[in-house]
Amino acid sequence: MARIICFADNAAVVHAIQHGFVESEHSIRLLSASLLTSELRKIVQNFAPDLILLELSHATDNPHLYFFLRADRVTRNTPIILVSSGKRLAQQAEMLGADGYVERPFIAEQLRRALNPHLHMQHAVAA
Repeated sequence: MARIICFADNAAVVHAIQHGFVESEHSIRLLSASLLTSELRKIVQNFAPDLILLELSHATDNPHLYFFLRADRVTRNTPIILVSSGKRLAQQAEMLGADGYVERPFIAEQLRRALNPHLHMQHAVAA
């Protein structure tokens, strides 16, 4: 069972994630992508995720979350998958050094396909 944190504020993204993993054994934690607070940092550190989904949106300047996650000792090596409807998502993912990306709109199956290689990698490391 993997622990997944999803930083998202878009209702469609949250809905797709909730329904995409309804019957999975994974533990999903949904958090706001809008604000990086000390409370949010503690939640992430205590949850110690195996995988992170990070929504990038035009409404918020949230790449700072990416840099926090890469700088923190708990999430430094955790795979981060970006989610966005932006036309330059592939470029952003490459520039940031993200482990992957999913373009919106997407269906649950597309999301699972993007995450599965990283989830299977976590199971292989744990075994």
